[in-house]
Amino acid sequence: MDVHYYVVEDGKRVYYPGPGKPPIYIQAIFDNCSMPEMNFFFILGECLDWTKQGDDEQVIKPLVEFLAQYGDRIIFAFDDRMAQLLYELDTEAIAKKSMGKKGIFSVDGFLYARCAALVNGRGYYNEIRKGKRRLNPDLWFEALLYVPAKAWALLHGTTVEAYSEAHRTTVSYETYSNREGWKPASDDCAR
Repeated sequence: MDVHYYVVEDGKRVYYPGPGKPPIYIQAIFDNCSMPEMNFFFILGECLDWTKQGDDEQVIKPLVEFLAQYGDRIIFAFDDRMAQLLYELDTEAIAKKSMGKKGIFSVDGFLYARCAALVNGRGYYNEIRKGKRRLNPDLWFEALLYVPAKAWALLHGTTVEAYSEAHRTTVSYETYSNREGWKPASDDCAR
């Protein structure tokens, strides 16, 4: 039998706090098997330990532990939302705007800079996505990519490498995966 936390009142799912229950927003993520953007950024803001800045493994450790305590559904939902958010920043316009004066572009560097956009919060992320702010190519946070695999490995007492067999996101966060974002602009004069 599948566990769920809601009761139906007036045709809507309603969640209640209580002893032995996870926070209400975790209950909703668990039942829906998806994580809203707002909850993703809330979890990042609450769990990353910036007092350990300079040691990325220590910065992400509380996040890894937090996700692991709630199981596969929460880990997978986090992974899916992270991939989607990184995918949305994977555009030629954002890449071009982030290149320095020398015009140097690194596919890995662009991915790691997109990760830094996530850990800097929802407002910062959305300003970059909307073109109101330049993605800083000098800020990287690669460690974020490994959080779901580390949480899953911690939960199951196995290796990080085994995670790739447990879950695959619906979109890829790798640079150039967002084909629409890298599509050449149509040339109306060429018709």
